[in-house]
Amino acid sequence: MTFGYIVLYGWPVVVAILFKLYDRRVALLAAMIAGYLLLPTRLFFDLPALPPLNKETMPSLAVLAAVLITRPSGPIHERPGWVPEAMMPKVLLGILVVGAFLTVFTNGDPLIYGDTFLPPLRPYDALSSIMEALVMLIPFLLARKLLAAPEAQKMFLAALIISALVYSLLALYEVRMSPQLNNMVYGFFPHAWDQHVRGGGFRPLVFLRHGLWLAIFFSAAILAAAGLARVYNKGKAWNYRLAVMWLLFTLVLSKALGALAITLLLLPIVMMYPMRIQVMIAAIVSGAVLIYPMLRSAGLVPVNTVLNWALSISAERAQSFGFRLQNEDVLLGKALERPLLGWGGWGRNHGYNLEGLATTVVDGYWVGVLGVGGWAKYIGEFGLLCLPAIFLFFLIKRYKVGMETSVLAVILAGNVVDLIPNATITPITWMVAGAIWGRMEMGAQEVAVTQADDAPRTKRTQAVLTRFGPKNSSADPGYSRPPPKREATPSQAPLSRAHRDKDR
Repeated sequence: MTFGYIVLYGWPVVVAILFKLYDRRVALLAAMIAGYLLLPTRLFFDLPALPPLNKETMPSLAVLAAVLITRPSGPIHERPGWVPEAMMPKVLLGILVVGAFLTVFTNGDPLIYGDTFLPPLRPYDALSSIMEALVMLIPFLLARKLLAAPEAQKMFLAALIISALVYSLLALYEVRMSPQLNNMVYGFFPHAWDQHVRGGGFRPLVFLRHGLWLAIFFSAAILAAAGLARVYNKGKAWNYRLAVMWLLFTLVLSKALGALAITLLLLPIVMMYPMRIQVMIAAIVSGAVLIYPMLRSAGLVPVNTVLNWALSISAERAQSFGFRLQNEDVLLGKALERPLLGWGGWGRNHGYNLEGLATTVVDGYWVGVLGVGGWAKYIGEFGLLCLPAIFLFFLIKRYKVGMETSVLAVILAGNVVDLIPNATITPITWMVAGAIWGRMEMGAQEVAVTQADDAPRTKRTQAVLTRFGPKNSSADPGYSRPPPKREATPSQAPLSRAHRDKDR
C-alpha cells in the first residue's frame, strides 16, 4: 500500500503540472477525471474536523488550490465568484450547510441497542459535518465556474469519452483475467471478491470502489459519445459512433444489469430525439427521483413488479434486489422517526437487533442521505442534482441551450436514477450538475459573446481542442462566427445630425 499513498499524496504535484501546461478548463477535467479513475480506493488520511483525504477529496482540494492561485490565460469565460448567482442553488446550498449544523444539535441523545452504545453527537461534529458538505460540493462549484460555456461542456463530454476508451482496455483485461489490477498496482483488493464473480465470469472494477461505479461511468461516456456524434460533422461523428459501440460492448461484458438498463433506455433518446425532448425526459426522471422517498413510503413504487422482472432474468439478481428492498424498508422506517434532520452519522441511522448488532446495509444513496440528515440533507443534495434538468426544460429555448447541455442533463438523470439502488455518486456527478447550473446562469446573450471571442491558448491546450473539439470550426454548430468587419460605403454610412436635418 505504500505506493498507493505515494500516488495519493503526490496528486497535487500532478495537478500543478496540468495547470502549468494547459488552460484551467482542460487542467480541471484532466485532474478530476484522472484522479477519480486512477487513485487508489480505501486509502485515506484522516484529519481532525476535516473529511478524509482520499481519491475523491484530494483531487478536489488540489484543483481548488490551483484555481485560486492561477489566472485564466486570456479572456476565457468563467462564472464570476464562487457562489451561484441564481437564488435556487443558493437556497439549496444553504439548506445543506444549515441542515448539517442542526442535525448535530438535534441528536444530543445517546442510543443504546443491547450491548451497543452510540454516543450523542457533539458540537465538534457540527464543524466536521459542515466541512464534509463543503468539500463534497467543491467539484460542483468548480464546474459551475469553469465549465458553464458550451465549448467547455463539449470538452467535458470529450474528456469522458477519451478517459472511458482508455479505461475500457483495463476493464476488458479484468473481464478476461479477473479484477486484479488494483491488487497488482496498489497491493490490495478494494471490495468483496464474491460480488465481482458474475455469470461464470468476472465483473471489472479496475481502480474504482466497485464494479457498479465503473458501469455507471461507462454509461455516462456512452451517452456523451452519442451526443457528440450529433454535434459534429459526418467525419468526426463516425468516430463518436464507433466509441458508442465499443463502450457499449464493454458495458455489456461488465455484467452490471442496472447501468446497462439505464443506458439502453436513455441512448435512443440522445441519438434520435431533439434537445427539448431530451431535457423533458431528463426532467421527468429527475422529478421522479426527487420525490422518490415519498412515493416509496406511500407504497406507490411497484417494487414487486421490478422484483419479478429481476427474477425472470436471474435468481441471483432477484435475491440481491430483494435484500436491498428489505434493507430499504428498515432504513426508511428508521429515517421517518426523525424525518426533518435525521439521525446523524456514526451508524445512528441503522437498524439494530436486541443483541445490539446492526441488521442493515445502506446500498441506495437516497436512503442513506435521508437517514443521516433527514429531508434537509435530501432536499439540499438531490435538489442540486435533480432540479437542473427541470429548470433547463423551461429555459432551453430562451437561453438557446445546445446539444452539449441537453446531453449532460440526460447523463445526470441516468446517474441520479442509479442512486436509488446504489450509491454511485462521484465528483463527476457533481461536476455535471455544476456545469448545467452554470450554463443556465449564462443565458443566451453571454453565450453569444463567448462564442465570438477567440481566447489565446498555449500550444498544448490548442492541440487538445483542435483534436477533440475545435472552437473555430464551421463543422461545429455551436460556434457562431462573427460577421467580418466592413468599412461602410457612403450610401451605407449612418447620417450625421447635420445631414439628417438637411435632408428634412
